[in-house]
Amino acid sequence: MEAEQTSTISWYLRMFSYLLIICGLVGFVVGAVVIYGAIADGFSSAGSLPLGDLVLGVAAAAANGITVATGLLGRLAARSPQRAGALRSLALAGVVASVLGLGLCYAAGGELPTSLIFNLLLMAACVVIAGNLAQSEQ
Repeated sequence: MEAEQTSTISWYLRMFSYLLIICGLVGFVVGAVVIYGAIADGFSSAGSLPLGDLVLGVAAAAANGITVATGLLGRLAARSPQRAGALRSLALAGVVASVLGLGLCYAAGGELPTSLIFNLLLMAACVVIAGNLAQSEQ
């Protein structure tokens, strides 16, 4: 019965990892575009960078880069559940990066970006899934 439960959790983790990879890649590209736009606006307006846009772009790119890495590690953990601890640690790092990004965007005077809030929810769900996988292994 326990092997069947681990198999089900591994399947869900594999599918969730695909979602993490896709969302992370899209978010990373959006973050890079926002950074490019902030730099381009800065050069066109005599050298003053729009701080809010630059912070948003860097925070989104960093948090979504961790999301992609978490998705890739999730694929590996679905095959060998001994890596669930590493997956949980990386997902916690994604939660911290998302919260820091949200705080930086708020401090820079920008609005709270929906993409970072969504990333925070994805990373929190990944922490729970990795915890379930680690429990089913014991």
